[in-house]
Amino acid sequence: MRRNKAIGVCLLAIAFILSMLGCGDAGDKRSPGEWLSLSYSGLAATDQYAFTGSMSIKTADGLEFKPEVFEGKVVDHQQLTIQTNTADPLHWNPVQVLEALNNANEDVRLANDTYDPETVTLLITENATVTKERWEQRLRQQLDQLDVPAEDRPYRQEWLKELARSRKQLDEMLASMQAMTKYELVIDRNRMLPLKMEEKTSFSYSYNHNPVSEERYTTVRFQSFNGASSETVQRTQKRVTMD
Repeated sequence: MRRNKAIGVCLLAIAFILSMLGCGDAGDKRSPGEWLSLSYSGLAATDQYAFTGSMSIKTADGLEFKPEVFEGKVVDHQQLTIQTNTADPLHWNPVQVLEALNNANEDVRLANDTYDPETVTLLITENATVTKERWEQRLRQQLDQLDVPAEDRPYRQEWLKELARSRKQLDEMLASMQAMTKYELVIDRNRMLPLKMEEKTSFSYSYNHNPVSEERYTTVRFQSFNGASSETVQRTQKRVTMD
């Protein structure tokens, strides 16, 4: 009788263990929003890390610009340096991107088409108002940062007239612009750190009274957290998910 009871208790214990395994670990119970918040906090608290990425632009008629390749490094939390393969400066801070997504998003959800015991994949839609405001600010800054010719230059007045015309065109374009940004964020389950980020921003606006649409794709991979390389990054999905 005692043997049968012992067997029964053992079977119940095994059933409980199997049920727990089927539910996954405690981390799987976190909401998508919690995963996003943890990845932002984890990266902000990391003393140093590196990242590499590329950005490309495609128009609706199939025109594709040469991709801009970049690499960056953060030291002492805030010292950010970025190098690119172009002469244009790149203003991209991964912590600020994650902070903005954490504070202003329209939707955050787990990807349903993949499961990796080492990573979590989030699909994030940024708030449309935030997206438009950010791009308005960035485009205006690019125009403001142009070097104005010295007063003794003979072409200064002509240059200023062209600048005024460009500002007017930009104002008209921004007035009609609509922008939508979606992200795919891959997070290390154990360290709560972002490993890979893909961004797709779709623009539509009017230029010279003609409708224009284009898309910007950015892919970033993180590595060397606190000086240590990340093998998990190399194992991250290589598939293209944002069509």
